[in-house]
Amino acid sequence: MKLNANPQGIRELNILIKISQNIISTLQYEKVLQIISDGMAELFEIESAAIYTLEENNELILSATTPPLDPNMPESLRRALLENHPHVRNAIESKKPQHIPDTGKEKLSPSEQNIVDLRHLQSLLYFPFIQEEKSIGVLILGTCNKTRNFNKEEISFGQTIANQLSVAIQNTLLHADLKRHKENLEKLVHEKTLELDKTIDELKKTNKELISKNDIIFNQNAELKTALINLRNTQAQLFQAEKMASLGTLTAGVAHEINNPLNFIAGAYEGLNNYLNSKCIDDKNEFSVFLGSIEKGIKRISNTVMGLNYFSSENNSMDEKCQIHFVIENCLAIINSKINEKIEILKEFSPDELIVKGNISKLHQIFLNLLGNAIEAITEKGKIKITTERKNNWIITEIIDTGKGIPKNIIGNITDPFFTTKEAGQGTGLGLSITYNLVLEHNGKLEFESEITKGTTARVLLPTFEKHE
Repeated sequence: MKLNANPQGIRELNILIKISQNIISTLQYEKVLQIISDGMAELFEIESAAIYTLEENNELILSATTPPLDPNMPESLRRALLENHPHVRNAIESKKPQHIPDTGKEKLSPSEQNIVDLRHLQSLLYFPFIQEEKSIGVLILGTCNKTRNFNKEEISFGQTIANQLSVAIQNTLLHADLKRHKENLEKLVHEKTLELDKTIDELKKTNKELISKNDIIFNQNAELKTALINLRNTQAQLFQAEKMASLGTLTAGVAHEINNPLNFIAGAYEGLNNYLNSKCIDDKNEFSVFLGSIEKGIKRISNTVMGLNYFSSENNSMDEKCQIHFVIENCLAIINSKINEKIEILKEFSPDELIVKGNISKLHQIFLNLLGNAIEAITEKGKIKITTERKNNWIITEIIDTGKGIPKNIIGNITDPFFTTKEAGQGTGLGLSITYNLVLEHNGKLEFESEITKGTTARVLLPTFEKHE
C-alpha cells in the first residue's frame, strides 16, 4: 500500500487528507477515535475496526468500532483485561504491529475467540498507538468476508499512519485535561468569591455598628475596607500569575510536541515536491493541489506554534522592542479556531512599523483577552475590525466588534476584579482586570466605548518606543 501516481494511490491520499481534515475539525476525544477507526477501515478496504485504549491498571477500554458502537452499550461490556487478549498485549508491549492471516489456524485465547466468532473475523491486524516511546492503545483491523494475507509494505504503511495518528490522540487528551483544569479553576474562583462576598457582607454589618460609636472607629473601618480591596486585588493577581504559569508550561509543551511532527511533515513535503518536479508525471497538476493544501497547513500550524511560544515566554523584562502588528497577527493565529465562519476579521493597519517597549508575552495576553471578548460578544454573524495608527506620542490600537454591546451603567466597572456579566461558573471576572493592569504596566491606557446591540470598541494606547528614549 504505497502512495503513487495511480488511481489507487490517489484514493489513499484522498482518504488520508479526509482523516486529517475530520480530526482538525473537532477536539472531542471520542469523535477523534471514531474518525480514526472509520478512516483506517476505509483506507485498508476492510469490514471491521476497533480501538482499545490502555488504562493505568492494564485494563483495556473499547473506545471506538467500525461499524460504530451502540451508544447505549453498558460501559462494563466495553472493558477487558489486557492479560486476556495476548495479541493486543504483544502489540502494546513490543510496540510493533501483529498479523493473523487466518484466525481459523491461529491459537487464540477464549476472550479473543469470542470476539472473532461474534464479528466473524477472518484476518486481523494489530497496530499499537505509540507516543513518546509509550503505547497508549491499539488499533485492530479485521476482514469478515474472507481471509487476507497483508504484505510487509501494507503493515509498515499502516503502522506509520498509526504513529502519526497517536499524536492527534495525545493532543486531544491534553485539550480535555486543560478543559477540565479550566473548569475546576473557574469553579474554585466562584466558590472563593462567594466566601469572600459573604465575609465582606459580615464585615459591613460589623462596620455599621462600629461607625455609630465614634469617629476613630469610622476611620479604622475605612482603612479596613481599603485593605480588603487591596487583598482582593492581590488575590486576583496571584491567581492569574499561577494560572498563567501553569498555562504557559502546558502551552510550551504542546507547542513543542506539535513542532516535532511538523518538521517531519515539512521535510516529507519538500522531498515529495522535489521528486515530482524531477519526474515527468502526467497528472502533476493533481498533485500540485494536494501539495498546496499540505504547504498551507504547514504554514498555518507553524504560525500558531510561533504565537504559542511568544505567549508562553517566561521573560519578565519590560525592555523588549515589540512590533504591534506582529503581536496582533500571532494572537489571531492562536485563536483562529474560535473564529467561525460567521465572524469576519477586518484589518486596517498603519503602513508604518509600530514599535513599543515592553514585554511581548504580556502584550500577547492583552490582545488575546480583548480579541477573545470580542469573539464572545458576537452570538450571530458579525465583524471584528482591528485598526492601528500612530498619533502624537501614542500607538493606538482599536478592536471594534459588532456584538451585543455593554450597558452604559456597568461599562465603568468592567475592569474591576471579579466583575463579570456571565452566569455563575462561566467566568472568573479577572480577564479585563488583568488586561487593564498589564496596560498600566506598559504606561498605557485602556478605554472602552459601547452601544447595546451595535457593538463595542476596545482602545489600547501605548507610548511609542521613541517616547521612552
